Amino acid sequence: MKKALLLSLAVMALGRASAQCPVGQSEITVAVSTDAYGSETTWEITGPGGSPVYGSGGPYANQTSAGAFPQTPVTFCAPVGTTLEFTIEDSYGDGMCCAYGEGGYTVTMNGCNVALSGGEFADDETGSFTVVAQPTTDLGVISIEIDPVFVAGSQTITGQLKNYGSTAITSFTLSYSVNGGAPVSQTITAPIAACATYTYTHGTPWNASTPGAYDLMVTVSGVNGGGADDDATNDSETASVSVATQVVQRTVLIEEFTSSTCPPCASFNEDFDPLLNSLNTNVAGSNVAAVKYQMNWPAPGNDPSYNPDGNARKTYYGVSGIPDGWIDGIDMGDVTTQITEAGTIPAFVDIDLSYSLAGMNMTVTAEVSSYANFSGNYKLHIAATEDFYAYAASTTSQDEYHYAQRKMLPNAQGTTLTNMTAGGTQTVTASHTFVEGSPAQGNYNLWGILNNTTLVAFVQNNTTKEILQAQVLNVGIVGMNEENALANSLIVFPNPSNGLVNVAYTTAASTQATFQVRNVLGEVVMSVNQSIGAGAQRQTLDMGALSNGMYELTITADGLRASRKVSLNK
Repeated sequence: MKKALLLSLAVMALGRASAQCPVGQSEITVAVSTDAYGSETTWEITGPGGSPVYGSGGPYANQTSAGAFPQTPVTFCAPVGTTLEFTIEDSYGDGMCCAYGEGGYTVTMNGCNVALSGGEFADDETGSFTVVAQPTTDLGVISIEIDPVFVAGSQTITGQLKNYGSTAITSFTLSYSVNGGAPVSQTITAPIAACATYTYTHGTPWNASTPGAYDLMVTVSGVNGGGADDDATNDSETASVSVATQVVQRTVLIEEFTSSTCPPCASFNEDFDPLLNSLNTNVAGSNVAAVKYQMNWPAPGNDPSYNPDGNARKTYYGVSGIPDGWIDGIDMGDVTTQITEAGTIPAFVDIDLSYSLAGMNMTVTAEVSSYANFSGNYKLHIAATEDFYAYAASTTSQDEYHYAQRKMLPNAQGTTLTNMTAGGTQTVTASHTFVEGSPAQGNYNLWGILNNTTLVAFVQNNTTKEILQAQVLNVGIVGMNEENALANSLIVFPNPSNGLVNVAYTTAASTQATFQVRNVLGEVVMSVNQSIGAGAQRQTLDMGALSNGMYELTITADGLRASRKVSLNK
């Protein structure tokens, strides 16, 4: 956790709150939004070599919750042609984003041009730029708002423009072209004030009927009925898109960094785990998958499930505080909303997952099929997760754990995918020999048995961290009869119990289950009937009304039976 809030702070801002700059100078504005720990942030903007100092700010006030907290902007004038150097520092070393709020900064010229921006850094970040005069007439394309991958069909061309000049714009020509083809043009009459933005929509949609890769260029010209404006470098923007051959259902991947020594993690998981359970997470047929990486901090930092693969994923995401969650490679915000929205996004990649066993050696085979052209560096990751285990030695209120990563196959670096083109497939094979029991920091041993595990595979852009698709496969013991499979999947915890007993097991099909509890005389002292679904199941039995002692719990489901001894010690 971060250090305690400072009781005193100072705010210093050099420069004027606003500026009417003389001829030959331009207005520069530094705007800062802190995260919850504003007292850690300071900045300075100077001429070359640190002199003169044009402006500075911070430390700022701390806040009582995470968020983005705008501070008073600092504005000053600087001579055109001057090189300015900007430095921002975080005394704690974790930048301004994103564990404690999405803080950040922007440095703008003339109220229009963003010269520098950021927020995600460690100890400090520096940047420089040359001061330029504001042009008289300059309309630029900011963005093309189109999905990078979509199914063949009509596409509306829309996005954002900005008037970077000092003169208001009344009309312009908007054009788009595909793969350098003939432009489709339209004259638009609309008022755009100096430094204002404008949302454009071209009147003629693009008929993207053929699957493949395309470069879509949007261009503005003929501003105010004239020829070229003062800056031709921002007159166009290009988006590389792919028209897909088909779409498939997305499986959303949730990743959480947590620990059995982290009290805030326990508080978070108290609500988070029931939510995941309600979504049938990591159950065959569900569109929600989860992998939890147990960390070795805070003190005493002795979580037995911490291993090098989890540490590598922590480094990949830049995690500096826990609990920390990610949904499809995006930092977690409003959990329920983000999961729901992610599930509505179409997927254009499919993963067919299977495995074989030779004793405790598991060979996993994943066939990745791409239905669109994807540019970038993509990797397939395979995580073997333990569905649940009990750990009474936790230093927090949490003593049962779910979806815990036990091994990444072949390792946390994953396997590079080389055929991410429409119609392309790639088969990846990875193996690992599992050990049941004696989990400890640094090893990959399972807490329980092998068929209490689930394989979670996902395709991730190694640069942007975007996850294109995930898939789950529940592990069963190959070669055993069904009754042995039920018996081997049955786990009862905590044991001994103070009355509430969790019963976890796996069934092949939806059925009716009977739970019977017998005392040492063989008498039935408790019986519960319940409808259950297929796959991994968990129920909680309240044995609190029974006396302390030893009991036998038997589950009968689909004609099969399995039993466990339960010690009651209230």
